[in-house]
Amino acid sequence: MRWCEQFRTDVLTNSAQTFLWKFCWKTITTPAPKSEVEAEICLASYEACAYALKDLGFVFSPLSLNLVTSTNKSFPSETDGKSMLDVFVSAFIYNIDNVIDGGQLARTRRAVLINSKWSCLESLLSLPNYALRNGVHRITCKSFFSDTTVTRIFGDLVGSLENAGEVSILPMLRSVRFIMELFHSKEMDLSISSSSGVTIEMMWLLVRSSWILHINCNKRRVAPIAALLSSLLHYSVFGQGHMHESNNVPGPLKWFVEKILEEGTKSPRTIRLAALHLCGLWLAYPNTLKYYIKELKLLTFYGSVAFDEDFEAELAENCDARTEISVLSRSLDPELVDVFINTELYARVSVAVLFSKLADMAGLEESTNRKEENISIIASGKMFLLELLDCVVNDKDLSKELYKKYSAIHRRKVRAWQMICSLSRFVDLSIVEQVTSCLHTSIYRNNLPSVRQYLETFAIYIYLKFPSLVDQQLVPVLRNYEMRPQALSSYVFIAANVILHAKNETQFGHLDELLPPIVPLMTSHHHTLRGFTQILVYQVLQKLLDSNSSAASMSLERRCFMDLRYYLAHNSDCARLRSSMESYLDAFDPVKSVSPAGIFTNRVEEDEFECVPTTLMDRVINFLNDTREDLRSSMAKDAAAIKNESIRIDGSPKSSKILNSNGEQSVGQLDKELLYDFQRKITFSKNERQDSASTVLLDKRTPYESVLDMSNEDQLIDKLLHSGGMIADKLKGTRQQIILVASLIDRIPNLAGLARTCEVFRSAGLAIANKNILTDKQFQLISVTAEKWVPVLEVPVESMKVFLEKKKHEGFAILGLEQTANSIPLDRYNFPTKTVLVVGREKEGIPVEIIHMLDACIEIPQLGVVRSLNVHVSGAIALWEYTRQQRML
Repeated sequence: MRWCEQFRTDVLTNSAQTFLWKFCWKTITTPAPKSEVEAEICLASYEACAYALKDLGFVFSPLSLNLVTSTNKSFPSETDGKSMLDVFVSAFIYNIDNVIDGGQLARTRRAVLINSKWSCLESLLSLPNYALRNGVHRITCKSFFSDTTVTRIFGDLVGSLENAGEVSILPMLRSVRFIMELFHSKEMDLSISSSSGVTIEMMWLLVRSSWILHINCNKRRVAPIAALLSSLLHYSVFGQGHMHESNNVPGPLKWFVEKILEEGTKSPRTIRLAALHLCGLWLAYPNTLKYYIKELKLLTFYGSVAFDEDFEAELAENCDARTEISVLSRSLDPELVDVFINTELYARVSVAVLFSKLADMAGLEESTNRKEENISIIASGKMFLLELLDCVVNDKDLSKELYKKYSAIHRRKVRAWQMICSLSRFVDLSIVEQVTSCLHTSIYRNNLPSVRQYLETFAIYIYLKFPSLVDQQLVPVLRNYEMRPQALSSYVFIAANVILHAKNETQFGHLDELLPPIVPLMTSHHHTLRGFTQILVYQVLQKLLDSNSSAASMSLERRCFMDLRYYLAHNSDCARLRSSMESYLDAFDPVKSVSPAGIFTNRVEEDEFECVPTTLMDRVINFLNDTREDLRSSMAKDAAAIKNESIRIDGSPKSSKILNSNGEQSVGQLDKELLYDFQRKITFSKNERQDSASTVLLDKRTPYESVLDMSNEDQLIDKLLHSGGMIADKLKGTRQQIILVASLIDRIPNLAGLARTCEVFRSAGLAIANKNILTDKQFQLISVTAEKWVPVLEVPVESMKVFLEKKKHEGFAILGLEQTANSIPLDRYNFPTKTVLVVGREKEGIPVEIIHMLDACIEIPQLGVVRSLNVHVSGAIALWEYTRQQRML
């Protein structure tokens, strides 16, 4: 049929259509079967109908209308006054239900017939869409379906969703979506006659039965999740306020959104697809945002580190998944958002882009004549902003001042302030006092630089937008020199950027107000605050101080600032500090920095922590720490040089001799604690590496004089190296004699998890296909340095046979973790001490040519329905069983 349509062979197409319509009509009008054989024939016919109706819809044409009309004429008494497809659909439902309930089919065969029923109904309900797409105009005034018929199908669907089989889920949910479209189309065409639309009672029945269907699914496939979202959260009902809330009681849509997002916190793909669809609907119907402030907060703070391994593969391989994703709302900013689709940031970025688009729609910077929709947008934006500010000030976790870097609290703080920055355009005079009060409270508290940078960015935007607040708020704060140095650093950064980026009419006014209280901080005893202020003051003076005037005509104040600028420009320490971060200051844009593109720059591969760039304060701190290290090294070298000079002048001091067990003088003896502390490091500073002639190794428990007494410093180094070898031999001897071969695995999370498992159980080694993966940031995040403590071997896939043969000659038993006809359950297998364990690919397992080399295959006994475990989990279980057996020997 589709081939005929593709090549425009009209005669063949018309013949095929005529045959298939008559075949379908003959099938649905066949009397109920009276035996199992007849029932099987009916089943086969209905299966064929499912495919036939699908193709008939695809090529729907005027001939199709004529065929439907001629079919209806066979039953003139039943078709009078009815819609075109009513008789066909009613006969189909009546007859197929008789076959299903007739008791002639076995349970499994009945399930096949039920699936055919929903596939046929999906095709029939899609006919109006195909007619519209193919430009087919009805030759009569009749509609395709009557309200009664569509309502009957809807009731049948809702009653069957709870117990739907896995193969029927997609046809049923698509049928729901088509019914929603049919109800919606009553005002635009005659797809359905005299429809009263979807009532709130119908929606309650639908969302509850659909939710039961969703939670009963064992697997969270992309296609069913997307179909569920597009069917229930349909654009035709989403704009109706009573579907979300009525008399402060959640409506069916809000109830469903709450459920799906709550469940989504445990399923990364669910919440990401929900964020995609919901943000599109909220953009189309901004008046509904006020009902979903709680849900917007959940999407903002969402951050599962789980990586959805099969998401992209499922999209690439599954046509249904791609089709259902295309039905969801379109991405609001594909260039920015889509790069995060399989990361924890997707939901947050989508919400940030949503409010950026809404701010554009409302014309916050331009329009004064605001329409009702714009007023709703602005009210929702302000409501969400104030809710987040209240959280960061009063929430038990978000208000904490002591928290670990990269902890859950740290992450939630970053997420909150990223979203607050993206909402900054919604601040107006009605809430600015409330906003700045929360802002100053947060700035005064202790926060890590990665959080503080967003507070500073938000504050800069606010004070540039409301310049009158600078004199009222910023100047008094800057004169509070008893404030914490960390908070003062933030205010210096805010003030400097307010001066640098202010409009021409206010810039020099801000300069007069803000520069005087900043300058004294350049003398602060706090090293970081002092260096930070010097950088910013130089930026201000360099840009705004006019140097064309002659010295004689300058005021004292101007001459002081000119000399200050000259000092900051030419002092070597200031110049070095400034040169390492000038590009950062020059690139700062206060407007772009509060936009989604500025907050969520595409750093998926560059940074693993919440898309946070390196802050200016971090750069300053790193620079000062390096400077301190250089200074300490220089002082240590000077002290050593002075001591050596003193020794040469005064003669050889009395040496402190250490005797060995034979009574002979020993070159040196390492502390026993040092010998066995394998994690203790003896390192050289940067200056010591540059000048090895002056190197002196010191231990905090070794007297300085005992080192100087040694006649040959090389002997001490040899002793340390010998001890290191002893330590390495001792550690090597404690490793278990099992090697895990993971060369067939290519997914980074699984390899990183196996490396961590091998280190925990002290395996003799881990073999992987490419050692370059050890430097991958995602690998390092999951492995938590395990690759540094477990021997990692590079064994490419093509070299596996050679490697396994070699190990077999060395006395190792070669085992495979695979389900085969002869595999032995893990709990019944006795592991040899020297074992090589091969794990297979994530989906295909171990290739046949490798299985033939194995001494045995072992499998993990399973009690559930799912076919297999994740390869990392399987490897961990097998390693533990090996370890358990070895511990019992």
